[in-house]
Amino acid sequence: MKKGVSFLIMLSILGVLLRFLFIKADQYTSTDTYCNSCHAHEHAHQSWRGSMHNDTLQCAHASCVDCHLPPKGQRHYAEKVKAGLRDLYAYHFKDTSEYSWKQRRADDTHPYTFKTSCIACHPELFPAGLSKSGEQAHWHYMQHQDEMHCIRCHTNTGHGKPQKPGSNLTFITNPEKKDTLYQQAATITGFTAFTETLPGSGIAFDMIAVDSLQDESPNTIKPFYMGANEVSWDEYLLFLSETEAEGRSENTKLDGISGATPPWGNPDQGWGLGQRPAITMTHHAATVYCQWLSAKTGKKYRLPTEAEWEYAATKAFAQLKPDTQYVNTNGTSTLPPQAVEADGIGARHLFGNVKEFCSDVYSKGSNEFVIKGGSFKSDPNTLSPSMREPTQHDNWLKTDPQIPKSIWWYSDCNDVGFRVVLSYPTNVK
Repeated sequence: MKKGVSFLIMLSILGVLLRFLFIKADQYTSTDTYCNSCHAHEHAHQSWRGSMHNDTLQCAHASCVDCHLPPKGQRHYAEKVKAGLRDLYAYHFKDTSEYSWKQRRADDTHPYTFKTSCIACHPELFPAGLSKSGEQAHWHYMQHQDEMHCIRCHTNTGHGKPQKPGSNLTFITNPEKKDTLYQQAATITGFTAFTETLPGSGIAFDMIAVDSLQDESPNTIKPFYMGANEVSWDEYLLFLSETEAEGRSENTKLDGISGATPPWGNPDQGWGLGQRPAITMTHHAATVYCQWLSAKTGKKYRLPTEAEWEYAATKAFAQLKPDTQYVNTNGTSTLPPQAVEADGIGARHLFGNVKEFCSDVYSKGSNEFVIKGGSFKSDPNTLSPSMREPTQHDNWLKTDPQIPKSIWWYSDCNDVGFRVVLSYPTNVK
C-alpha cells in the first residue's frame, strides 16, 4: 500500500515537474530573441522594431509568435512544432545568405501570418474613429472573409512603416516639371528608331523599329515601332495629371479622354516612381493611356498584338549575349531600365521586371487579356518569347472594396505594366 502511495506521489511530482519544464520551454521558445536566433533574419527583426507592433505609442506590443502562430487553443502548439522543424531544417541545411526575406514577402506571406491571430488582437472591426475608407474596407472583408486575409490590405503592419489602405487621393498630382519643355511631338522621317517627345512637357521616350515578317502565312507581321522600355511612371503620371480633371466616366473621344479615379492604396508599392515601370493599372487604363498618347502626339499608339510582341521578343532572344544582365527576376521589386543591358533589338526588360499587356484576348470567348514576358517574380528558366499568361481581373481586385470596383487600378497585382507600339506607316492602326 505504502509503495503504491509513494509511486503516485512520485508520478504527481514528475507531472508537476514536466508541466513546469513545458511552461518554461514554451516561454523561452516564444521570445523574440529565440525566434531571431533561429531565423537569422536580422533585417526582418530590425524592420519589426520600427513597426507599429513594437511601438507601444501606436499599438500594443506584439511579438513574433503573436502573429506567426495561431492563438492558443487553435492548433497553436501543432503549428509551433511545424514551424520549429521547418526553421531548424532551414537553419542547418540551407544557406541563409541566399534566402531573400524580401522575396518571400513579395511572393506570399499569408501562410506564415495567421488571420486568427490578427482577429484575436483586433476583434473590433469598427472601432471609434475608423475612417470612411476603413469602414468600407471592413464591410468588404466581412462579406468575403474566406477569400481575404488582413495583411492583404494592412501591408507592412508587422515589418516596417505600415501602409494604410484607402483611396490614395494624393497619388495623382501634377508631375515634377522637367528642365526641357518640348513644343511638339517627334517627326518621323523614315523607318528607323526615334525619340518621341510629349508637347508641353519634359517627357521623352525611345521607340525602336522592328522590321516585318514576310512568310506567306496568316501570321505575316507588318513593320512597327515598339517602345524601347516599358511605360514609365514619369510618362504615366503626365497622363494622369492631364486627364483626371476631365471627369470620372469613360469618354473615348481623343479630345476629351477621362482620367483614372484615385487608386486604392499605393500603386508604386513604395519602390519609387521616375523611370521605373508604371504598374497596377488595368488593361482598360493602359488602353486609355494609348488613346491619350495618340491625341498628345498626333500618331496612333496602341498596345502590341501578341504576335508583334512575340516576334520582337524572338528577335531579341536570339541575340542575347552570355554573361550579360538582361533580365530582372530579383523577386523583390521592379527596376528602372538602366539596371539591365539593352538586348539585340535595343529594348530593355522584354523579359522579367513586369508582365506586359497585349491587345489580344487570352482565348475565344474570354474576358481576360494576354500578358507576356514574365515579371520580377518569375523563374528565369521559364521566360521565353512564347510564354503567355492571362490577366486575372477579378482576382486582382479582391481587396478593392469600392462599389463598383475600379476599372483603372488593380488592388492585388503589383507586377503588370505595358509598353506601346506604333504601326508603320504611322497613320495605320
